[in-house]
Amino acid sequence: MESSDKNQGRKRFTEIKTFPIPFTLEEGKDLISISNNQPNKTSKETLINQALKFHLKGNLSEAIRYYKYCISHGFNDHKIFSNYGGILKDLGKLKEAELYTRKAIQLKPNYAIAYSNLGIILADLCKLKEAELYTRKAIQLKPDFAEAHSNLGNILKDLGKLKEAEISTRKAIKFQPNYAYALSNLGMILKDLGKLKEAEVYARKAIEIDPHIAMAYSNFGIILRSLGKLKEGEVYARKAIEIDPRIAMVHSNLGIILKDVGKTKEAELSTRKAIKLKPDYADAYFNLSYLELLKGKYKSGLENYEFRFKKKETPSLHGNPIIKRLDNQDLQKEEKILVISEQGLGDTLQYMRYIPYLRNQGFDISFCAQEKLHSLIQASDIDPNPLTPDQSTLVSEGQWIPLLSLPRSLKVTPKNPIISKPYIFSTDELNKKWKQLLSKEKKPIIGINWQGNPKMETTYQGRSIPLEEFSRLFNSNEITMLSLQKGFGSEQLETCSFKNKFVSCQKEIDSTWDFLENAAIIENCDLIITCDTSIAHLAGGMGKKVWLLLKDIPFWTWGLKEESTFWYPSMRLFRQKERHNWYEVMERVSNEIQKEIEDKI
Repeated sequence: MESSDKNQGRKRFTEIKTFPIPFTLEEGKDLISISNNQPNKTSKETLINQALKFHLKGNLSEAIRYYKYCISHGFNDHKIFSNYGGILKDLGKLKEAELYTRKAIQLKPNYAIAYSNLGIILADLCKLKEAELYTRKAIQLKPDFAEAHSNLGNILKDLGKLKEAEISTRKAIKFQPNYAYALSNLGMILKDLGKLKEAEVYARKAIEIDPHIAMAYSNFGIILRSLGKLKEGEVYARKAIEIDPRIAMVHSNLGIILKDVGKTKEAELSTRKAIKLKPDYADAYFNLSYLELLKGKYKSGLENYEFRFKKKETPSLHGNPIIKRLDNQDLQKEEKILVISEQGLGDTLQYMRYIPYLRNQGFDISFCAQEKLHSLIQASDIDPNPLTPDQSTLVSEGQWIPLLSLPRSLKVTPKNPIISKPYIFSTDELNKKWKQLLSKEKKPIIGINWQGNPKMETTYQGRSIPLEEFSRLFNSNEITMLSLQKGFGSEQLETCSFKNKFVSCQKEIDSTWDFLENAAIIENCDLIITCDTSIAHLAGGMGKKVWLLLKDIPFWTWGLKEESTFWYPSMRLFRQKERHNWYEVMERVSNEIQKEIEDKI
């Protein structure tokens, strides 16, 4: 059982981690002038150079006029088509940009610049694998093409190939050591690799080399956020907007940082500004959904949450169905529906509650989920025969829907939870087994879980709790601990000051990774205290008394203020009143435990 995997694959709040190099242009020669668009006495070569010069000088209106004239008069010059494609790309006309850039390649098949530029366009169209192929072709034609190496790094990052992305971006810097764009991008890739200190070094160097690149400041702000330097990160994010307020990305990134600072109103304004500047900005819509859901605005929040599948980095699905996806949010009873789980184990545990509900409503439902949950799914009567991801590809009838889209289809809100009763169960046999093993304990048993997957700490920083913080729960409290921690963080058991306070069968519990059996262990605890991991959803779904310890700005599921949650009526929320201050939280928890003991838990 991997309690630390709850958020594996989940994008908590989408970050713009790297940014593409501006289109590579070919320079023209001397500028001349034309009048009334009638350059009859002007040579073809001079006109082409004129268009390129206007483009390089930033006079786009004149550049467009010249490009259109050249194209309409049959000037089949590869530079014209490639550079005009660049303008169309910047105007958001990606399909047209793709056509003109492909025409440039057709006119000159060994034109490395056009291959690189086409890679940028395809990446913006979310055709990442094709973008990788064209960018590699550019490098093949021109091995020292620094811009192409850097763009390849961006694409590889979006494909999740971070090590390759790092190598490619370092090559760009090798060919062009003062390449500010590549240095900034490398900083963001290193951040994703968890090399935060090195990331900070490269990000600072990029700004020192060129202090006029707005996105370099914005990216640095995100790196500082990952380092926990939120105030400094906010300063750099605002500087990016000061340099160029027209870039949607910089407003979106500021929104990310403001959300973590706790300025949720400003975060929403900044995110909406990004959308105003770029109406098809999927990442910003997704971030907006996070803010809306965090504030309890479920109708619009769940609608915008669907943008997770329109981002470059879409959530991980546990299946690859060949049937059509159900686009209409209204489910149809007459059609077979395949529900595909997505993201982490905790997400599946939280939302699988709707599978039996839909079946009871007359829907023909099949359910694909992570195999490690299958025994628990069957024992809980969620689905008698859950499908593996491989089996989901064999389904040939009906349509499919992502598991996390069900709340939208069912119009779930805090006032309309649909399912609030316990829906997760272990078997009687396992419950009896662990009841007997734990019967030797004479004090109340508190099951604890303290750490999530470290890979998620860059995007959900601060949710985990050092085990030693739990030592405060023993202040005048006669209790016994039971560790539910698996994998990451369990090594802290060896050095904690209260390692002799755990149940006598702790070693046997540590070797138990099966979710079904761990549900039986939880069933035999008096209380569960956990940070935000899959254990919270497992215990909550069982209807166990569970206390969830939350960082100051938690995941949207838990809202911002309440001490309870409609998701799990048996759950109580303990929130940080001050960022990173677990001491105060544990003092409150300790006091509440004493009250529970007095009431015999």
